[in-house]
Amino acid sequence: MSWFDHWQPDQQLDSAAQLQPEALRARGIRGIIFDLDSTLAPWGFTRPPPGLPGFLDRLEHQGFSLAFLSNHSGWGREGLRESLGGRPLIFGARKPRPTGFLRLLELMGLPARQVAVVGDQLFTDIWGAKRLGLWAILVPSLALAAEPWPMRPRRLLERVVLRLLDRFCP
Repeated sequence: MSWFDHWQPDQQLDSAAQLQPEALRARGIRGIIFDLDSTLAPWGFTRPPPGLPGFLDRLEHQGFSLAFLSNHSGWGREGLRESLGGRPLIFGARKPRPTGFLRLLELMGLPARQVAVVGDQLFTDIWGAKRLGLWAILVPSLALAAEPWPMRPRRLLERVVLRLLDRFCP
């Protein structure tokens, strides 16, 4: 695996809602790990947006195991686990470190090759997924303006890396 392969998403979508269950199943995907903030809802949300529970239920009814992995500390979000249907959720994951991903794989009872990760950050979600052999799906951030200031320089660097990948690794 070349250096660039660690950063190259396997797939890019305009939103998590564009996931195609049939295509994922055809790839052998049986589980999906979602990043929370700026992937499924604006950064720091405490209650899921109105359509999110139904979206997650539909994926689950189509046979996918679902879990959530967030670098957010979880402070002030104590009720979020229940509002997401009690599905596995890890806060303070310190992505791209593998620990949180590996714990969720264990909880889901699935090998890495059968799990996709959906996230909005190249340097946490995508790199973390790729280094473990998970299918990595990049979506744009839902709320760039609401993100904390330290995220902004990383977003700029992500755009540069994505352009380089598009140019040199088609």
